[in-house]
Amino acid sequence: MARPTDRREVHRIELVGELDAHDVEALQLELRRLLRRHAPMLRQVRIETRTVRRKGRSA
Repeated sequence: MARPTDRREVHRIELVGELDAHDVEALQLELRRLLRRHAPMLRQVRIETRTVRRKGRSA
């Protein structure tokens, strides 16, 4: 017997890369486009970004 889907279930996808602000914006737009097209049942989608500073890199 199939169990009912838990609507509170959270899936997380983490993409790691060196991106500038333009790349991040383009990636977010493309992810939202793909979600609208292929997963319209998803109502709440959160896309987060963060900057990681590495030792030894000069600005």
